Amino acid sequence: MARPPKEINWEKVKQKMEAGCPASEIFSSREHKMTKDTFYTRFKKEFGCSFQDYYDELSQCGKGDIRWMLHAKCLNNKAPGNLTGLIFKARCELGMKEPEILHALAANQEQIDQSHEIMRLQHRIAELEANANKPKTE
Repeated sequence: MARPPKEINWEKVKQKMEAGCPASEIFSSREHKMTKDTFYTRFKKEFGCSFQDYYDELSQCGKGDIRWMLHAKCLNNKAPGNLTGLIFKARCELGMKEPEILHALAANQEQIDQSHEIMRLQHRIAELEANANKPKTE
């Protein structure tokens, strides 16, 4: 007599899929611990489609939730969640990042740089003139 199949918490499986966990992290977890073939067979029986087809849909939901929570947190500090954690997830899952410094330069950066160089040279000229007027004995 065969033993009964191991219980699978399908709600937890869906939550892990939304979080972006691949199948290998789900079927090998302490909670589910089974072979990948067993997991895929039972998944198809439960949902009527392959893991990958369902995963593509659910993982996008998870990304949408991250986007929405980050947006809500930015607009209203009463929104749920931890902002630091959301930013980390946004960088990892959504590929968001800080703009590069080159793109963050002022529109008139060239003129600012020229003005700075002129001031630096004027200061150097003033130093040289002051030193030129000093007696050589100093």
